Amino acid sequence: KGGCRTAGPSGAAVLVLLAAAAAAPGPGDKGSYGKTVEAFEFAPGRPAMRTAVYEPSAGGAAKARPLILALHYGGDVTPGYGAEFAEMLVLPALKELGAVILAPDCPGRGWTDPASEEAVLALVAWAKSTRSIDERRVAVTGFSMGGIGTYRLAARHPEIFRAAVPVAGVPGQGDLEAAARVPLYVIHGEADEIIPLDEVRPALEALQKEGPDVRVVIVPGLTHYQTAAYVPALKKAAGWLKRAWAGRRK
Repeated sequence: KGGCRTAGPSGAAVLVLLAAAAAAPGPGDKGSYGKTVEAFEFAPGRPAMRTAVYEPSAGGAAKARPLILALHYGGDVTPGYGAEFAEMLVLPALKELGAVILAPDCPGRGWTDPASEEAVLALVAWAKSTRSIDERRVAVTGFSMGGIGTYRLAARHPEIFRAAVPVAGVPGQGDLEAAARVPLYVIHGEADEIIPLDEVRPALEALQKEGPDVRVVIVPGLTHYQTAAYVPALKKAAGWLKRAWAGRRK
């Protein structure tokens, strides 16, 4: 697959501003969002991880905001792939949360690649250090390949991600423990032909047995490639996220 590759950081990561543009609000928006596109550099001579950063327009008193990491689906990772995904699904569905949304382009062979994991963890740490982020309200979501990565990050880093919303993905065997560590809201299409429901159902049942806070939502009729059609289902996860974050205040 295409995309940039990262190396382990030997020092502080560097962010270079590439572009800035307004994200136009849609019907029912709670305020507008701004968008910047940045390059996350880890070492001299290495390609940067292009990342779209979406932030609510400033208004009223400054306050700590939630943070959402959005992991895109698989495919040829051309520049702006993460932004395309975020604007198709995550921003329309979850903007009511007023969260900062990070949408990187995958820097490795997939989101479970160690290089990708290292890069996105550094990206989240950067966001926390440069913005007012409520560390108790941090979540990860993703679709397909991004859903698989969502399970992985939830399983390995429950101290960072306080909730996870995998969509159209399947957990690896070692990631089933994610349910016992992090509240999960799982969304899957009934007619998914790439990760068929019948094949993923045993994993979903195992998730529900592993943890006390796992919700599984099967969306009638949806196939794998109808990404934008998952917006209503993901939008319903917003209220659940608020409750899940409130339940993990300690």
